[in-house]
Amino acid sequence: MKSLLLIAAGSACGGVLRHLLGCRVRLLWVGSAFPWHTLLINLSGCLVLGFLTGLAERCPGLPQEWRLALTVGLCGGFTTFSTFAQENIDLLRSGSLFLPAAYMALSLIGGLALAALGFCLAR
Repeated sequence: MKSLLLIAAGSACGGVLRHLLGCRVRLLWVGSAFPWHTLLINLSGCLVLGFLTGLAERCPGLPQEWRLALTVGLCGGFTTFSTFAQENIDLLRSGSLFLPAAYMALSLIGGLALAALGFCLAR
């Protein structure tokens, strides 16, 4: 039960952080068709998740419930695959092939690279 409550608290914090950062980034790129806010959120979430995973491996004394709260809860609540999918559909519906392809490539390649970087930084 303690793990579930910690995951729920982490998810709530991650969701609030995602909203606040998304609003801030959207102000910087007002009128842009490209979903910079979601890309930045998902890429930074990959970096943080990689770092936390590496840190947990390096520090085996970290209680499992806290590891779950930070990874499943905080990072899971912060990043968003469903928004990524919907934004790609919106970009495709606008008639552009380049923008959704660039968004998918940046998200996948950048996400994997940043997760690996975060893991290496923690080790």
